[in-house]
Amino acid sequence: MKMDIIGKTYTLDFIVDPTMTARLDSIEIHKVCSTVTMTYFAELASRKAIEPYFESSENAIGGGINLQHKGMAAIGEQVSMTATITSFDGKILICDIEARILGSEIVLCKGSQTQIVLNNEIIEQLIETVYLRNVSQ
Repeated sequence: MKMDIIGKTYTLDFIVDPTMTARLDSIEIHKVCSTVTMTYFAELASRKAIEPYFESSENAIGGGINLQHKGMAAIGEQVSMTATITSFDGKILICDIEARILGSEIVLCKGSQTQIVLNNEIIEQLIETVYLRNVSQ
């Protein structure tokens, strides 16, 4: 992975639709954008932020997410999710995340997402180990 990536960002926008509301066991709890939806788009923005900088022999796997859901977005509102690469030591890459209602100062979530950059062969070996574990049980 290229090392001069600190500060690179990716922003994606999405409109909250009725499938994105807070639900548990298929029961709508609140008619606002769910934490699960925010987490999905945080992961997606982080991945999009780093993809242009991979070498052909590498990829990344998720290492964790820390997200504080600070505000609400109603159905129909447009959300802007930004991931900024803030740290990379050659293996561990961290993106800071922030989402706002598009065009406003209303912060919906803040946090960070960690990815582990590895050689493709190592990732394939890790995946194979998981499937072998399940076959032998």
